[in-house]
Amino acid sequence: MRVFRARVLAEVPPARAFDFVADYHNVRRVLDGVTRWEPLGRARGTGARFDVEMRTLGIPLRNVLVLDRWDEPRALGWRSESGLIAQRGGWTFTPRRGGTEIELEIAYQPPGAALGNLLAGRADALVRRRLEKALQRMKRALEG
Repeated sequence: MRVFRARVLAEVPPARAFDFVADYHNVRRVLDGVTRWEPLGRARGTGARFDVEMRTLGIPLRNVLVLDRWDEPRALGWRSESGLIAQRGGWTFTPRRGGTEIELEIAYQPPGAALGNLLAGRADALVRRRLEKALQRMKRALEG
């Protein structure tokens, strides 16, 4: 499993940061490479499912993600239900002096053993940059 984390401090209360992330319309706004993030039924709460497509190294990767953690306003998380790449991830919102520390963690299992690990190695830097850029965009959106 490959794990990536990024954090940022935003000058907003945790509830505001949580609400921003919980609104699925904001995902494509802040996360590069996401071409689809559509609810399959309800869009909020544990058990909500999403049809997701992300382009990595020019390859479209499609998954169905299910929310498996909804602890408003502290945490929100997901896991893949189907798709080529098994993944899980989540957001945490920790009150800090002057705002909220927002952390995003994504973990995924590359498919296909050696070939998958070779491609994943090339994708690691891209994933890390996307996470950091997404958090900076989110910070600007929340504070602006």
